[in-house]
Amino acid sequence: MLNILVPTDFSPLSKIASNFAVKIGCQLDGNITFIHVLTITEPVRVSMHEKMKKLADDMVRLAEHDLHRLIKDVSKNLEVSVPTKSVVVRSSDFVSTLNKESKRLRSGLIVMGTKGASGLKKAMLGSNTTSVIEGSHIPVLVVPDKARFKGFHDIVYACDMKDPERELKLLLPYAEKFDSVIHLVHVTSSGRKIEEVEDKMEKILQKLKAKNVATVVLLDDDIEAAIEQYISVNKASLLAMFTHKPTFIERLFDKSMTRKVAFHSSVPLLAFKKKK
Repeated sequence: MLNILVPTDFSPLSKIASNFAVKIGCQLDGNITFIHVLTITEPVRVSMHEKMKKLADDMVRLAEHDLHRLIKDVSKNLEVSVPTKSVVVRSSDFVSTLNKESKRLRSGLIVMGTKGASGLKKAMLGSNTTSVIEGSHIPVLVVPDKARFKGFHDIVYACDMKDPERELKLLLPYAEKFDSVIHLVHVTSSGRKIEEVEDKMEKILQKLKAKNVATVVLLDDDIEAAIEQYISVNKASLLAMFTHKPTFIERLFDKSMTRKVAFHSSVPLLAFKKKK
């Protein structure tokens, strides 16, 4: 049984992700834990501690009430019944709290929402989502604001070919659960590497005895655009990528491909954390 952790701030975007998660849980006979992380800054003045404690307690009770109402509304609107529970956590660090709670609950997936943006707005809107992608020890499903769950019939696995065998092993169980076809896609700017990559892909598929996997090598200088175009042409319903925590230089030049695609993808993004 898959335990899905769904962080929510009760915004319209987080409600879309909540609906998405419940439908996934229903299809996989899983369960859902909705979590609201309440951030309250401790006052400097000692005289304010008691007042802040009372305010915090009131906010926790209000959040618990809103979570119960959210669960009720989602179940009613979707007309489905999935085992659900809720938790409110007071913390100063959103990402570390999700990691801690996902370990405590033995969650196998985090589902969050995101909205396409650019520039400063992009950084503000997506700070939590991208931080979770970079820091989570379990897969994170990022749901665009206009996405609606209709199953995952075709999964585009955008691969950099650095560790495709291990990554494909992690992805295959998800594809099997949804009876999906995996499109193993690699984008290169060098035409000389195409045959080499294709041969490597075929050997991996033979070794893993993987079924329902198509291999594609695309020649393009713009990886992000090539992936988006392939998704559009093939009407894929999910994009899977493996990421690692960006270095300072990568953050400076915004070269984390998973981070960039999370904002521009027209379909949900399933992000796995790369091992070092």
